[in-house]
Amino acid sequence: MSEDDGTRDTSDETARAVALLEATHQFPVVYSVSVIAVSSDEVGAAVRAAVEEGLPQPIGDDGYQSVPSSGGKYASHRFKVPCQTPADVLALYRRVRQVKGVVTVL
Repeated sequence: MSEDDGTRDTSDETARAVALLEATHQFPVVYSVSVIAVSSDEVGAAVRAAVEEGLPQPIGDDGYQSVPSSGGKYASHRFKVPCQTPADVLALYRRVRQVKGVVTVL
């Protein structure tokens, strides 16, 4: 972050994220991601569509699980996503974060 204007240096952040992914994963990889979102059929469908965007085929039932919170207000959507490169993982996070109703992406 720049001390002068408070903006982020996204190229440095991206380079750090890529380095971390390369250090902790061997690509290509089946990447596990959990998405906490408001519990609704529409949000769940939008999350799944964002995750599957650009994949050669939809994620099968063995690569997806949805678990509601104890109060029912939220759901955890857990995916196993084939990713060829660290850039694929970063793009996945960007797409999912844009879905209205997503609280956090882990």
